[in-house]
Amino acid sequence: MAANDARRRTIVRRFKYPREAEAFAMIKYHQEARDAITAYHSGNHDAAWLRSLGDQLDAFAASVTSPTRTRIRHNARAIHAYANHFANREFEVLPAPKLRLAYIGVTISVVPDLRVRERSEEKIIKLEFGKDQPSDREMKVVSQVLFEAARVGGLQMPARSVLYLDVARGAEHREARLGAQLARCRSGLRNDFRYLGQNLSRAGWDGARSS
Repeated sequence: MAANDARRRTIVRRFKYPREAEAFAMIKYHQEARDAITAYHSGNHDAAWLRSLGDQLDAFAASVTSPTRTRIRHNARAIHAYANHFANREFEVLPAPKLRLAYIGVTISVVPDLRVRERSEEKIIKLEFGKDQPSDREMKVVSQVLFEAARVGGLQMPARSVLYLDVARGAEHREARLGAQLARCRSGLRNDFRYLGQNLSRAGWDGARSS
């Protein structure tokens, strides 16, 4: 119980002392939600533990001003949504790989939100926390980039093992395809990389650059 409480305090502390957290890494908008979900599965907690953390963030939001308040509430909402829709998934959390994918002079650094083992099958996962439903194109491009980057990085897994979890709506998508290579033709691939380069912040990735 003490360890559980300590983990919750660590995540809440990031909101109370953002400069302290930034000394180690730049905080992404939904990083606390990602951390909470990773801790939930790593610690084999129950859904009540996850909801309790969301409640703590909601309570803390009342004590701060915007835009911090908005960000805290969005993270709390994401945590509650995951608890409602995906808390029953039995994920064994594995170290998340840092992957890279290059094409037509552009290199993208790709880090899955989760790398897990579920029922003996290894999977990589993109967590989508947005209030607005992602477009079909976004889901297909992000999923395919994850799949291609995983293959380049030496992770041998079938396309079905790349999951795009739309947390707010409780939907699981499997959009990666073997042999798709992001698009059916070279011009389509070029357009997909341009699209992804313009939407890296939504994908939660960094590092698009000319090579």
